[in-house]
Amino acid sequence: MTQPELKGDLTALLKLIRETGSTVCVGTCEHRKPGELHCHGIAGILKISSSGAKTRLRKLVELGLLDKKRAEREDGKVLVRYTVNRDGLEYLARLAEEN
Repeated sequence: MTQPELKGDLTALLKLIRETGSTVCVGTCEHRKPGELHCHGIAGILKISSSGAKTRLRKLVELGLLDKKRAEREDGKVLVRYTVNRDGLEYLARLAEEN
C-alpha cells in the first residue's frame, strides 16, 4: 500500500468505522437514527469537533482507505455510507503486526 503513515486521529477513526461496520451521513442531524454512527457520535468518541470528523472522513476517502456510497435507509431517507475498504483493512492489519 502506498499511503503514508496516518496521524493517530485518522487511524483511530479508521479503527472505529471498522469496529462499527460503517458510519453514515444523512445531511442534517435531526435525521439521525439510534444505533447509526454519525459525525457527532464520532466527535464524542474521538474528542474532536463534528466538522473535524467530517474532514477526517473526506481525507480517508481521498487516501483510498474508505469507500463512500449513496444508500437509501428503510424510511426512504438517502444517506452516504462510509465503510473501510480492502486497502483500509490491509493498512490496519499492517499496523497491528507492527505493534
